[in-house]
Amino acid sequence: MTTTAVDEVVNKAKKSRKNQLIVIAFMAIGFALYGYLYGKTPLHGVAALYGGFVSLFISWTLGLGVIKATELAKDDPKVAMGILYGSAVLRFVLMLVLFGVGMGLLGLNPIPLVLTAIVTWITGVVAVR
Repeated sequence: MTTTAVDEVVNKAKKSRKNQLIVIAFMAIGFALYGYLYGKTPLHGVAALYGGFVSLFISWTLGLGVIKATELAKDDPKVAMGILYGSAVLRFVLMLVLFGVGMGLLGLNPIPLVLTAIVTWITGVVAVR
């Protein structure tokens, strides 16, 4: 049985998501313990969870864009490139909006939120290599 390019993307995305979820869990526990032990709010763990899941959501949208572009690249490479660029713009806007909601509307601490998002994103990139 041969695997297609889309199958490879899907398999790598599954592996990446699994590793990202592990990182999110450890960082959320770590930030919650830090908040509890040092007299700060244990909501640092919630901020870490939020940041990690924002990053996971952004990774998921990246995977959808790549899958769609891979399917369309056979017929029209220019349309596939347009989808990839449009997907990048969408991810950038989504990240700004979701970070704004987390820090502004929900009042979550920005350090665990952003740090967990960055580490989760890096984990996702490293996991597929």
